[in-house]
Amino acid sequence: MAQAGQWLARKVVQIWKFCARPNSSVSPACAKPLGRCRQFWRTLQRNLQAKNRQSGNYYFWTSMTKKRSNINLNLTNSGTKTILLTVFSVFTILNSYSQKLIQVIPSERPDFCSADILDSDSIIGRQVKIWDDGGVYEDLNKGNTYQFPTEEIRRKSGKNYWKWRMYRPKEGYIGTVVHIFRNEKQSHFNIYLIKVGNNYVPIDCTSLTEPHLLTDKEETQQYYIQVANENVLYAKGCKFKISNQNRSWSRAGIMNIDRVSEIYACNLISEGIDTVLLAKYIFDNGSLPREKAFVLWIDKGQGYLKAFFNNSQHAPTENEVVLFDTKCLINHFFENRIYAVKKKPKVQRQFSHSMGYSVQLYTPNYFFRERLRDDFLNQDTEHPKIIWWNLISDKLGNIQQE
Repeated sequence: MAQAGQWLARKVVQIWKFCARPNSSVSPACAKPLGRCRQFWRTLQRNLQAKNRQSGNYYFWTSMTKKRSNINLNLTNSGTKTILLTVFSVFTILNSYSQKLIQVIPSERPDFCSADILDSDSIIGRQVKIWDDGGVYEDLNKGNTYQFPTEEIRRKSGKNYWKWRMYRPKEGYIGTVVHIFRNEKQSHFNIYLIKVGNNYVPIDCTSLTEPHLLTDKEETQQYYIQVANENVLYAKGCKFKISNQNRSWSRAGIMNIDRVSEIYACNLISEGIDTVLLAKYIFDNGSLPREKAFVLWIDKGQGYLKAFFNNSQHAPTENEVVLFDTKCLINHFFENRIYAVKKKPKVQRQFSHSMGYSVQLYTPNYFFRERLRDDFLNQDTEHPKIIWWNLISDKLGNIQQE
């Protein structure tokens, strides 16, 4: 999947160059930076999803490559701040989505940027639906960059005309294709001109769909419903698999390292084991190759441990079950009443993101969950929870991957 991340990075560079063409006015695609960033991200995401569907990968990782391309841009126009804000917003959105496991929902939505559709004899006069109104160009009719079929159509193709008619193009509106502004170098920047009622709407080719298909918002809602149903099925009957428990959030069922360890811990409970501790050493912003998870339990007075280790492919490996002094950790928890400690550790400094142990303890009458980050453990070292976390870190830190 490294190739997919590099491909995504190259696409961002293309957007950068497109928005910041030297010695020219700001591109219409960048006139609304925040709105367009959303469209840029969705275009990249859809293209990446298409590549993964072709290869049969219905789960994929998006991670930006660490290599930065050297771009020498001569930003001489008045839109410098707008361009920089656009680029910053694109990278912010990509970072918020990076390193997340995304399930692709196959879609039959046609690619209106493709040559097959653009060059077909029936494209003019064809009915289309606005899939995403973030792709609407409100000011395309200003200036002389684009040649409209008639001056009357140009007048009716922008927000100045729409405003006094109290009109705004929205997702789901159906219109008729009357013209196409072609970009011979980059087909994904072709712009359609569609007639909706008495109004004309210039719109990005990536923001259209067939009249009978779902809009972007409808597809997103369908995706959320599917994810919610899958989460319910996954988490049924086991607290280790539930994201929010005891007012404490856990990265449950999101990454592969989460799933394999949670499923193993839940299976132990279903087999009658009444004391299970799950300690996941994980990052709090996505997933890293050095993450690991440990399932500890007591059976007939004997302690055991099962270890899982993440890797760069995010396909965790596992060690064989070994004997372990699980009682030491469990007894310390109850003897020092860690469950009753409400006061939080005093922290003088902390990082925005850090590795740390997420600890969950199951007994028939009690379930505990909390996460403390590594940058907390060397501060307020007398705090009862810090003491227990350091004990867990010392006991588990030396366990190596087989």
